[in-house]
Amino acid sequence: MMTCKKAVEQLHEFLDNELDDENYAKIKQHMDMCHECCEKFEFEQAIRKIVREKTQIHKVPQHVLQSIVSQWAELNEERGKPESIAIEPKGTFLEGIFGFFTLRPAYVTMAVLLPMTIIGLAAYLAFFRPAEYSPIVKVAAERHDSFVNNNINLDLVSSDRNEIRRHFENSQRSNFAIDVPECNGREMELLGCKKYSLDGRKSAYVGFRGHQNKISLEMVNGSGMNIDKLQNKFYKGRSYYFGKHKGYNVVIWKHGNTLYSLTSTMNREGLMRVASETILSYNR
Repeated sequence: MMTCKKAVEQLHEFLDNELDDENYAKIKQHMDMCHECCEKFEFEQAIRKIVREKTQIHKVPQHVLQSIVSQWAELNEERGKPESIAIEPKGTFLEGIFGFFTLRPAYVTMAVLLPMTIIGLAAYLAFFRPAEYSPIVKVAAERHDSFVNNNINLDLVSSDRNEIRRHFENSQRSNFAIDVPECNGREMELLGCKKYSLDGRKSAYVGFRGHQNKISLEMVNGSGMNIDKLQNKFYKGRSYYFGKHKGYNVVIWKHGNTLYSLTSTMNREGLMRVASETILSYNR
């Protein structure tokens, strides 16, 4: 069985596709189940992308080449060792910088610190600064976190789908559908429900347990709610939108006026499968 320690030790080999098929599959399966390891892998992947983008080679402008050559000639003249300097208009940016740093050692420190500062800032903006996304992502993740840690007081504790639907009868007048998962004691088990509000609108929350994870479903009238800036994917005839907060994946979709959010430590593909196969709209 793959442990967190073994998975992290092979992080770079996994990202570089240097593992055999068996180990790659084991680590992939572990990440699908462990959101802490998944966050570490996603962070490392993001850092690599930033480094790649910031270290591309560009052609050096001609006036910069001329300035470098002139300063080099002045330095040689001061040392009493004049040399004939040939200008290479087709030099690369790296060649020019190397010569410039030879003359100005102080800039070496700046050259090292500047990329590190850029990478650190980008990492902070990507992972630690509060994200500017649909508020439903943050709310869904925080409510699911309370559910996982048993800090949520359900209005009704029940595994009876029809009983839960009856509990939300008044909410259905708020112009959104109440679609309770069809569990049938197979891979999932209903645990209960609660009436909530989101962005000033009534919402319906249903908690259930999957094979290995707890899952939260919330439904609200999504008219006017903007989720288009989120990453999205088309899956089995429907567009799904993704968000992540506190280590939980949130998958969002719309059907009619109803906006649904499904939250868990499951990976996005697993949540989309649950959404498409289990949560069936009564308006279809």
